[in-house]
Amino acid sequence: MIKIRRNADRGYAHFGWLESRHTFSFGSYFDPQQMGISELRVANDDLLSPGASLDPIKQQDMEIISYILDGQTLHKDSLGNQTLLPARSIQLLSTGSGAEYSEQNPSADKNLNLLQFWIVPDQIATEPGYQSTRIKLKDGATLLISPDGRDNSLQIRQQLFLYQLKLNNTSRGLPASDNGFLHVLKGEVELNGSYLQPGDGAIIEDEQFLSLRSLGRAEILYFALP
Repeated sequence: MIKIRRNADRGYAHFGWLESRHTFSFGSYFDPQQMGISELRVANDDLLSPGASLDPIKQQDMEIISYILDGQTLHKDSLGNQTLLPARSIQLLSTGSGAEYSEQNPSADKNLNLLQFWIVPDQIATEPGYQSTRIKLKDGATLLISPDGRDNSLQIRQQLFLYQLKLNNTSRGLPASDNGFLHVLKGEVELNGSYLQPGDGAIIEDEQFLSLRSLGRAEILYFALP
């Protein structure tokens, strides 16, 4: 089964300095039909105005992925990390037994657009950890996150694989998994006959075959979930 989650149907919040869209229930947005898929609980699309900062958040037993789409983020956490990450970067904070973090837009004149994904780990009360990297994107599929850190990917505490796909008028199958989540970053694609545009997502359960076709140039994030 594939359930399409349109960009316009996502939860929405606007605070002047922050514009946020929520694929799944988060904060003041609650929909009992949108509580996540498998161990993926949060999929937020945040746009921060120049100088704005997300309030420090304290979490435990959560794997928090941030993907920087545009601009720069200044990441700070209670582990002592202070990292400036540009667009085309990804970071993974494993909160384990507890960690606090914040994201700030340090620019005086440019917005910051980042995606955040929260994953329930397969271990609890572990030592917190932080990883980040610049994305070296190639045509086809690039593995960004895996449970074993293969192919220079970030290592997550869950049986999850996150791929970024860069396609140009091409078709391909997607890696098999029990569950999946797809998010369109750029361009237009067709997934098993369903048309998707930027910001659209697909929630995938018990689907034996996944065929993805790009209509021109497109970039997609795909989570292969347990």
